Amino acid sequence: MKRVIMFLVIFVMALNLTGCRREAQAPSELTIYTYDSFISYGLPEATNSIFEQRYNCKVNYLSFGDSKEVLNRLLLEKDNPQADIFVGINIDDLDKALSSDLFVSYKPQNADKVPPEYVLDSEWRLVPFEGPNSIAILYDSEKIKDPPKSFNDLLKPEFEKTLILEDPRTSGPGMSLLLWTIAVYGEDGYINYWKQLNKTIFHIYPGWDAAFEAFTKGEAPMVISYDTDPAYFYHEEQITKYKAVIPEEGGWMYLEFAGIIKGTKKSELAQKYIDFMLSPEFQKEIFAHQWMNPIVPDTPLPEYAAYVAKASKYLTLPPEEISQKSEQWLQRWIEEVVSQ
Repeated sequence: MKRVIMFLVIFVMALNLTGCRREAQAPSELTIYTYDSFISYGLPEATNSIFEQRYNCKVNYLSFGDSKEVLNRLLLEKDNPQADIFVGINIDDLDKALSSDLFVSYKPQNADKVPPEYVLDSEWRLVPFEGPNSIAILYDSEKIKDPPKSFNDLLKPEFEKTLILEDPRTSGPGMSLLLWTIAVYGEDGYINYWKQLNKTIFHIYPGWDAAFEAFTKGEAPMVISYDTDPAYFYHEEQITKYKAVIPEEGGWMYLEFAGIIKGTKKSELAQKYIDFMLSPEFQKEIFAHQWMNPIVPDTPLPEYAAYVAKASKYLTLPPEEISQKSEQWLQRWIEEVVSQ
């Protein structure tokens, strides 16, 4: 009997030790691809710990340049995916991302929090989590007292050589402006508009960084930038002279999406993270770190969000049309506007 009791005691102790070893196992890891500034602006740092503590896991964000470069990396890794989620696909790349069959369908538990007009994929392979926002005309209010209120206003003689642009061949905001003019004037009218706009253009820079630097150095009093820039200047540098205006025709709708990568071995955890991105804990940090609007309406915003330029409405083009025709539209712009 003593031997039986001893055996039972040892057996129970062994079970307890096994349980302890299981509890002491390293937490599961979730690998998320994104673009560089998503990490440097600090949103992962502000939110990761909440998710990690809640689900006993480790969230690893990795970046590889801008969002287009990350998407290309996913295409190269398609047969052997190295990440579980991609965060930061912009609306201009939506059709390319969906047609590449990179993502699995997952409708978040709190999907009803997303306004239906921003759900652009009925299969929920890509979930909108921030926006809408728009590029805008940022101007120095000490030099321009009466800013343009419409695209046609930009053609007025008083704005000659005042506008800094980004090249649509090499810049996201530059391409967004080109698409924006197509949304306003159509395929048949955008080239004629650009020919008239030439008088207003001070210089076209390769990218946003160079264009923005030229603007802040005072080379010209207007630049194509973002609707949230005045809020940034007020909060970060206590500057109020830089203001933004969105033409009355409507803003160019900018949204960002996240999706679970096909082939992930962490499906359940990845689904929880997509749910988390629409939670109040995540949404309330978006504006302060991303300088974009949270997708969930009525999310509390910091007081300096009052400096954001407001769009009367948002314009866009069908994602499949952007995917199919953007190169054609760009080539026409090069041949008929730049080369003249």
